[in-house]
Amino acid sequence: MTDTLLEIRNVAKSFPGVRALDDVSFHLDRGEVLTLAGENGAGKSTLLGILGGSLTPDHGSVTVEGARRGEYTPRRALADGVVIAHQEPAIVPQLTVEQNLLLGKNATERRHAAAAVKGALDDVASMGFPLKPTARLQDLSPAQRHALTIAKAFAFGAKIVALDEPTTSMLEHNVEAVLTRVRQIVNERGVGVIFVSHKMPEVMSVSDRVVVLRDGRVGFEKRISETTVEEIVRNMVGRELLSFRRQHPVDPKAPVLFEATDVTSPSSPQPNSLQVRRGEVLGIAGLVGSGRTELLRAIVRADSGAAGHLAIDGKRLRLRTPNDSRDAGIAFIPEDRKQQGLALQMPAYANIALAGAKELNGPGPFINPRKQAAAARELGASLALKPADVRLLARQYSGGNQQKIVIAKWLRRGSRVFLFDEPTKGVDVGGRAEIYGLIDELAAAGNSVIVVSSDLPEIISLSDRVLVMRAGRLTTEHVGDDINEQSLVASAMGITKGTS
Repeated sequence: MTDTLLEIRNVAKSFPGVRALDDVSFHLDRGEVLTLAGENGAGKSTLLGILGGSLTPDHGSVTVEGARRGEYTPRRALADGVVIAHQEPAIVPQLTVEQNLLLGKNATERRHAAAAVKGALDDVASMGFPLKPTARLQDLSPAQRHALTIAKAFAFGAKIVALDEPTTSMLEHNVEAVLTRVRQIVNERGVGVIFVSHKMPEVMSVSDRVVVLRDGRVGFEKRISETTVEEIVRNMVGRELLSFRRQHPVDPKAPVLFEATDVTSPSSPQPNSLQVRRGEVLGIAGLVGSGRTELLRAIVRADSGAAGHLAIDGKRLRLRTPNDSRDAGIAFIPEDRKQQGLALQMPAYANIALAGAKELNGPGPFINPRKQAAAARELGASLALKPADVRLLARQYSGGNQQKIVIAKWLRRGSRVFLFDEPTKGVDVGGRAEIYGLIDELAAAGNSVIVVSSDLPEIISLSDRVLVMRAGRLTTEHVGDDINEQSLVASAMGITKGTS
């Protein structure tokens, strides 16, 4: 039996106006974790599409266990033992955990799936997310859904598993447990894993080897033990990336711009209050499920039944709907940009106009596409949007560039309060630095910024002040040297300082 599970040879793929992959070759061995790295737009998603059978290469070949693939369909990929665990979990929220695990199985397969379902639930539990088979997916957190997606990928005899940003929305202790279990499965079952992540500590901890795609070509390949984060990043982006540091920390004498008092929602009934100064970036940290996203959604009235007093510059706001919060000057950049932040089938320029800046619309109910496109090109250039053609559909952009489109639509609105929920979810290292710089510039312009993130280094580097949320309540405040990983994790877990 050969040790080579997968061989990609001279694969190329083009779309109208874009050469996504250009003569890509690499292999994956049995029992190996191979990281596929690269900036957004480098070709990773296209390559996974070919591997998963949803795309056909223009030329080149895919060989699984010595057999060259002649048909490119998802069914063929599954027959080859290839499973793609996508960045956005493919689930049915109304169904239970067990029903989601069995999606796509025929009646015979379902009758013989008890061991596989139990194994998947055991794997999820070992990752730190014990789930009941009868729990409905709509009641689970994003992190729990990702953990279930990972476990499902391994549950039914897969030979090759691609994990695309598998630890999104997870805190460090969850990530460690997930990656430990993945590594155990790879070693125990001889599975080959293609790991896609923009989080370099994860790449270094779980991988055996790294292949870097840049502009659709393999630009770098090395064993992890023989390289460094700096070398990988340099080959991804073509330059050194230094650790981000805010250039414009808040003036401690700055007045309060935004105030939220006794904010509640049906899903988060505990009242919470906060203040943010002009020019301040307030970070909100906490464990998955602590209620951080629910707090932001309650502030912008995204869910019915939300309540609480809000004020900008001391003037009380009367908000009942998200449109009211938009008109009051509050911008919300949600965690799930594809479902809540974008109209994927609309052009980028139309998405950028969605926040309804008046100068981008025509008279009465009519729109002005020419003005929208001109404004979008200007904003796109300021954000280094790639591709720069704003007539492309939003779905044609990579994750990081989709996030830039979501942010851009608020920049013409005159918003004064910006709420970011997981601002760099699925964004590459170069894109992260750009978004961090944008957040810093928004604060420097005198706006108030709130950032919710599961990435503690992100919270630490961005925030002037951090509030920690636990069990639906803002419990502790951290400033200065107290903004560090140990202190924030201890607060999130309810550990009193000085205890062990």
